[in-house]
Amino acid sequence: MKDTIVEVTKDLMSFHTYYKNKNEFTKLFDYIRSRYSNLVIHEYEFDGKKCMVLSNFDTKNFDLVFCCHCDVVFTDSWDVLEDNENLYGRGSIDMKGGLAVCLEALKNSHTKKNIGLFVTTDEEIDGFTCQKLLEIYHAGFAIIPDGGKNFQLIKEEKGLLQLELSLKTHSSHASQPWNGVNAIDQLYSIYQELSKNYPLPKNSNDYITSINLSAIEGGDSFNRVPDTCMMKLDIRYTSDTNKKKLLNEIKKISSKVRVQVVFESSIFICDMKDRNVLKYLDISKDVVGKEIEVIGCESSSDAVYFYDKKIPTVIMNPIGDYPHGEKEYVSKDSLYTLFLIYQRMIEEVV
Repeated sequence: MKDTIVEVTKDLMSFHTYYKNKNEFTKLFDYIRSRYSNLVIHEYEFDGKKCMVLSNFDTKNFDLVFCCHCDVVFTDSWDVLEDNENLYGRGSIDMKGGLAVCLEALKNSHTKKNIGLFVTTDEEIDGFTCQKLLEIYHAGFAIIPDGGKNFQLIKEEKGLLQLELSLKTHSSHASQPWNGVNAIDQLYSIYQELSKNYPLPKNSNDYITSINLSAIEGGDSFNRVPDTCMMKLDIRYTSDTNKKKLLNEIKKISSKVRVQVVFESSIFICDMKDRNVLKYLDISKDVVGKEIEVIGCESSSDAVYFYDKKIPTVIMNPIGDYPHGEKEYVSKDSLYTLFLIYQRMIEEVV
C-alpha cells in the first residue's frame, strides 16, 4: 500500500495545477475518475472553478468527510524528485500526498458508514468551492491533512484579513516638498505604527498576530511628491486579537485612509472535547506510537468553512515541510502511517 500511495502522489504531482492552468485540473480529474471508478463521483463547477466529491455511497450526508485541495502555488520547477525516504517537489506536502492517502483510504474502505472526499481546486486562492460544497453536503466529522508537520494536531488556525489601504493627498514639485504631502510616507508610517503593536513572529512557535506588508504602490516620477499611494496588508490574527478593534486601530491612526477588506476568513478552532476528535487523537497516538503534539498553526485552510458550519474537524499533516518553497517534501513512510490512521478512523467514527 505504501508503494501505491507514493505512486499516486507522484502522479498527482505531475499535474501542474496552478490556478491559471485550467487544463491541468481537467487532466487531474480525468486521472482520478479513471483510477477510482469504483467510487461514486459527482463533479461541480462554481464560478468557473471545478471540484469533485467521491464517496462510498451516493448520499449528501456523510458520517466522515475528508477534504483536500489539488491546487498549488506557482513554481519555476515542476520536477518530482525522490530518494529512499522522501518525495520532493511542489505539492508534495501541500497537499497531494494527503490527497493520495485520502483517495486510497476511501477506495479500500469496507465500512457501512457514509464516507466522502471533497477535492477542491481553489484553496490557495479563496476556498470558494469548499464553501459551496458545504451548502450541498453535510458531515458529522471532517478530516483535513493540511496543517502542521510530523503528525501534530492543529487546535487553532489563524484568521485571515487581507486589506488594501489607500490615501489621496496633494502633490508638489520634488524640490518643494513643503508644498505637498507625500502619500507614500503617510501610508508607510501607518504600517510602522501597527508594527509596534503587532511585532512579527520570530518562528512558528511564536503564535501571535502578524501583519505583513505585501505591496506598496505610489508615485509616477522622480521629480514629483506623490499624492496617491496604495498598500496591501496580509494579517493573520489569533483568537487573542479582536478583528474589529484592529480595523479601528488602523482608522484611528489616520482618518483620511480608505480601508478596503479584500478577503477575510474566520479563525479555525478544533473542538478538543468532541468525541470524534478524542477518538482521532487516541488512534493517532496508537498508530504513531507517541503522544500527539497539539499546536496552533499560523496558516489557514478550508477547515475554517467546516468550523463555520459547526462541523468538528481535525487537521493533521504527515511528516514533511517547506510548503510553497523550493525544499518542499513529504516522507513516504509517514504517508502510509497517515493511511493507517484514516483506515481505523473510517471504521470507528461515531
